[in-house]
Amino acid sequence: MKKVFTIFVILLSVFLCLSGCTAQKKEEESEVQKETFDLGGKTYYNTVDEYGHEDHSKVWFGKDGSFVFNDSYSEGYYEIDGTWTLNEDVVTLNVDKTGQGSFSKVIFEVKDIDTLSLKTTLAGSKSDQVFSTSEVKGSTVKTDSETKPADSDKKENDGKSEGNTETAAPKDIPCTGITSLYKNYWSYEGVKGWDLEIRPVPADTTDKMTFKSNDESVVKIDEEGKATAVGLGKTTIDVTCGSKKLTVNYEVRAKGATASASTWWSENPNAAKGCEPHIYFDGAGNFIFTENLVSGMGTYKGTYVIEDGRYYCTVKEMKEDHGYLPEVEEIIFKIVDDKTLKLKTSLQMSQPGELFYLGS
Repeated sequence: MKKVFTIFVILLSVFLCLSGCTAQKKEEESEVQKETFDLGGKTYYNTVDEYGHEDHSKVWFGKDGSFVFNDSYSEGYYEIDGTWTLNEDVVTLNVDKTGQGSFSKVIFEVKDIDTLSLKTTLAGSKSDQVFSTSEVKGSTVKTDSETKPADSDKKENDGKSEGNTETAAPKDIPCTGITSLYKNYWSYEGVKGWDLEIRPVPADTTDKMTFKSNDESVVKIDEEGKATAVGLGKTTIDVTCGSKKLTVNYEVRAKGATASASTWWSENPNAAKGCEPHIYFDGAGNFIFTENLVSGMGTYKGTYVIEDGRYYCTVKEMKEDHGYLPEVEEIIFKIVDDKTLKLKTSLQMSQPGELFYLGS
C-alpha cells in the first residue's frame, strides 16, 4: 500500500510540473505576442471603396501615438487626425480634427496584426468594413482568387495537378435592394453631374445598376447615375439592379428662380430642443443663419444667390452670443430636393453633410 501511495505522489508531481511548465510557456508566448504587436508606423487601407476613387480610405498610425485618417467619400477625400491608443484588441482614435461630420472618437477592432475592422460609420468608410496593410487601388475589390499568386494556385479537389493556374470564377453577389437618400429631386436648368445618391445593396453586388430618364428633354442620366438638367419640367427616373427596381421624381426649375421666404431647420441630435441650427431666407436675397455655439447661439447675416443647385450665402455680418463663432466668408448649401438642403461648409456645431429641412 505504501508503495502504491509513493507511485501516486510521483505521478502527481510530474503532472503538476508539466502543467506549470505549459502554463508558463503559454504566458511567455502571450507576453511575446503583446510585445511584438505594434501598430506604430503601419498604414491600413480600406478594402472597399464605393465611390470610384483610385485610392481607398487609409489610416496611418504614428509611432509617437498620432494618426492621420484619409477618408474617401462621395465628393472626394477629407482628413482627420489626432492620437491613438491600443487596449487589448480595441484601437481608439481620439479625434482632434473631424473633417466631415461631428465625432470625437473612431473605433477599430483588431482582427490580427494586418487586419482591422472599423466600428464607426464615417462620411465614406462604414462600420464593419475591413482595413488591411495591403495597399488597395481602384474601386473594385479583388477576390481571393484574383489576388492569389499564380504559382501557388492548385486544384484542391481532384488531386491530379499541383501547378494548375486556373482560378475559380468570381462569386455572384445578387442585389438585395436599392437605397436612395430621397425620392424627389430638383435642380436648375443647365446643372450637370447632379449625383442622385442612389446606391445598391450590398455595395459590392455583381449586378449592374442601370438608370433611365422617362423624358430626356427634361433630364438626362448617365450610366453612373449623374443627372444633367436639360429643360424645365418634371419627369421620373427608373433605376434597376438585378431584380430590384426604384423610381424617383425629378423636376427642373429655372436657374436663378427667386426663393420663397422660408426657414430650414437642422435635426442635429447634439443641439437642445428648440435650439437647433437654422437658416432663414427672406425671399429678397437676404439670409440669417442662427448657429448653436458651445454656450449659446450666434448668427450670420448676409445675402444669397441660388446657382447650379446650391444656395451661396455671402456673410456680411456675424454676432457671437457667449460662444465661439468661426469666421467664414461664405456658407454653401446643396439642394437635395424641395424640402431638404445639405450643408457644405464647416461651422461650429453644424458640419458638412448635415441636412436642413424645410420648416413650417
